Parts: sequence; structure tokens; C-alpha cells
Amino acid sequence: MGASYSAPVLHLPGQADPELVITCPFPARVNPHLPRLTEDTERWIREQGLFAQHDDADRLTSRFVGHRYAEVHARMWPDADYPGLWLANRLLIHMWCLDDFLDEIWGADQDHRADRVAELIGEVFAGRATEADVVGEPLAAALLTLWAEARNVAPDFWLDRAAAAYLAYLKASAEDRAQRWSARSVPTTAQYLASRNDGGGMFYATALIELANQAWLPDELAARSEIVDLSLRLNHAIAWANDLFAYQREADHGNGSNLMVVLTTHDKLSESEAAARVVALVNAELATLDFLCDAAEALPDPASRHAEGVRTTASGLLQWMATTARYEPTPSQRQG
Repeated sequence: MGASYSAPVLHLPGQADPELVITCPFPARVNPHLPRLTEDTERWIREQGLFAQHDDADRLTSRFVGHRYAEVHARMWPDADYPGLWLANRLLIHMWCLDDFLDEIWGADQDHRADRVAELIGEVFAGRATEADVVGEPLAAALLTLWAEARNVAPDFWLDRAAAAYLAYLKASAEDRAQRWSARSVPTTAQYLASRNDGGGMFYATALIELANQAWLPDELAARSEIVDLSLRLNHAIAWANDLFAYQREADHGNGSNLMVVLTTHDKLSESEAAARVVALVNAELATLDFLCDAAEALPDPASRHAEGVRTTASGLLQWMATTARYEPTPSQRQG
């Protein structure tokens, strides 16, 4: 089914307004280490063999490299020194890769594989997994090494929060898969929002702001309503923008956990009406996020650095979404 609505275009400060835009109030920035990060990232992805057990490993690896994750992460964390940038980059790439497997590569006949990898990831976060346990599962093996690196630099309170965010994402993803394979049903608006608010991957990405910048939020500061609200608004804005850019691809793969699909199915909106609704929602969240970031700067350190990280994360992700090949429709990959 071809999309009939005008393509959403990212609007950064100083640009003229096109017909339908996501208006980002935060200027685009990029980390000066981008060239090195790009080179190191491609080499790391190929060395990990993340797609090695798939029949089409070479094509999938090249496609994944072509999504330019180093670029988006350099835009998300422009102030990070290279060690923090390099580790946060690989940790988020790990989630991007797992997301591809859960959404597209592992079909219904691969639920046992998805469950096994999720179980191993839980063991990694709990500190119980060994190298012998993860043999034969590249995603789990990669995380075992990465999480050991994180333990060497991050405080326990951050490790606990980041692990909880990742596990909540895994739980929500498993529920999405179960709903998709059982009846290819589309969640209601309430079900969709609950899933994203409880287990959105953006909460993990938000935690990585602290790791990339080595600016740790103590639990008492992270629990402040101002900081919690930043995470929720960022999650809304990016998740809904993702649904807009990914709509055609996810619809082609039978993924009903997409706000565009929810609105066209349950609210009976046309594609153009749904797109306009989503753009309005995203813009409202971004405007509120801008206000909240300013307010957060009055909190104790390092809240101001975290707020700036929220700004650059939003700007970087939105700019990347508008140009990455990740959202281009592709034939469904339902192979083991």
C-alpha cells in the first residue's frame, strides 16, 4: 500500500516551513569524533557477526551498516569524549540490532529464539551469564562484553536503571510479537500508549545520555518529577516520530504497534489525517520538552548537562530519521 500523505520533513531552526513538518526547536550539533566513530563502528559491527547465523548475513550486515548509526549517535551526544561516546554507541547499536530481529527477521516460528536471547540478556544484566552461556548467540555475546565494560565505568545505580529500561523494552517487544502473531491485531490507543510508556526503547537511550557524557544522575535526582517528565516527553516525541517515518515499512511487515496504524484502524482516519495528527502531537511534545529542558537547568548538577543531552538526543534522532535508509520499505524477512 503506497502512502498518500505528504512526507514529514524535519524543520530545524532557520529553515523554511514545508507543507507538513516536524518542528525541532533544538539546533543540530555533531560530535567532532564522528569520522573515527564511523570507521570504528563499521569494523565493530562486522567483527561481532551479529547476523552470522542468518542465511542472508552479508546483505543484512551491509544494510545495517548503511543505516548510519555512528552518525546519529554522534549527533545525539555531541559533547561526549570518545570513550563514553564509543561505549554508548555500541550499547545502543546492540538495541537497534535486536529490534531489527524482533520486528522483522525472526518470524513467528522463531519465538523460541527470541525468548532464548531475551533470557540470556536478562542473565547478562543480572551478572550470571558466562562466555560459555552465550556461545552461539551473537547478540547475547556482544552484550556480555559491552556490559562488562559498562560495569568498569558506571555506578551501580545507573547500571540498575539502564538494565531495568532494557528489560522493560524486551517485555513490551515480546507482547508486541505475541499480539502480532496471534491475530495480526492492532492495539487500541490505550494499549499502544501503555506499551510505549512502560517499555519504550527511548528510556534506555535516555539513560545512555548519562553514560556517553559521564554525567551520572543520582537516584534522588533521577526521581525528580522534572527529570522523569523529560524522559517521558522525549519518549513520546521520538516514538511517535519514529512511527510516522517507519509507517510504511512497519505496515508492510504487519506491525500494528505503530501510532499511524492505530489511528487509521481504530479512529478511521485517512493516512493524511493520521499523519497530520501525529505531526501535531510530536510538535506539541517537542515544544513542551523545550520548556522543560530550560526548567531542569535550575536543578542540581548534572541536571543541566542532562537537559542539554535530551535536546541533542531529540535533534540528532529527528534529523537522522528524516534521511536514514532504515525506514525504507523492504521485502519481509521471515527466515530463521
